[in-house]
Amino acid sequence: MVNHGDSPEAIYALFKLSWSQFECAPDQLDARQRSEAASLIANQLEIERVILSSDQSQGVVISEGQVKKSLEEIIERYENVAAFEQALEQADLTLALLREGIRRDLLVEATLDRVSASTPEVSDAEAELFYYFHPDKFSVTERRTAHHILITVNDDYDENRADRALARINEIRERILKKKTRFNEQAQKHSECPTALHGGMIGNVERGQLYPELDEVLFAMQAGEISEPVLSSIGYHLLYCTAIEQPRKLPLEEVLPRLKASLRDRQQSIYQRQWIKEQLKHQTEMPQAVNS
Repeated sequence: MVNHGDSPEAIYALFKLSWSQFECAPDQLDARQRSEAASLIANQLEIERVILSSDQSQGVVISEGQVKKSLEEIIERYENVAAFEQALEQADLTLALLREGIRRDLLVEATLDRVSASTPEVSDAEAELFYYFHPDKFSVTERRTAHHILITVNDDYDENRADRALARINEIRERILKKKTRFNEQAQKHSECPTALHGGMIGNVERGQLYPELDEVLFAMQAGEISEPVLSSIGYHLLYCTAIEQPRKLPLEEVLPRLKASLRDRQQSIYQRQWIKEQLKHQTEMPQAVNS
């Protein structure tokens, strides 16, 4: 969808927006997405132009090291360098254009940081008020550390017929009940889930993250308990609950530093948006002042 008359800034903006907004390459956008992208890019480039033409942007310097670091972070998102180079080619981007786009992004970010640098620090009292007026934001739900072993049910394979799968997982369960420390070893040997590579570790989960059948059983278990076989849509599971984290409210002293930083970031973002709005308004009023 890139027009050969597009500016380098527009080509780079489309490359970035396609992946961030639509999770695909620019040439994979459909008509609706192309129209939406064109509107968003026009608005974005106008905002960037106003920011970079402001007095606050004067003297801002971006080092080659900063550009290199950002470029490396982009490349790391791809499977390999060849996939990255292919994505550039599909977007009509050269490495030089990409580097300039990154530099422009960093200039915009640095200018906005300078604009909001005078935003006052958030006091302990302000953070404390926010903490007490928003208790839901500091509540930790019940979580459980879970492992599992999966034997899939698939009638195309004799050993994975439902009756055979159930018999196999019951045999595994009997071995584990004799010695729970064997769970990881049995998972590695017999589980038909990728988690077998990590001893069947699912992780520290909260309600609603697993299949409903597993969720119901896991959150009724005691720490250290091995479940009966549980049938889900993919097969039979053995669950092992190794720890329970009860619901709790995070204490103020634990969250205070991060809360203050978060509130200041929010204040800076609000200040930056207001400043951009004023700059855009000033730009639109300038021609009228000249003509009057």
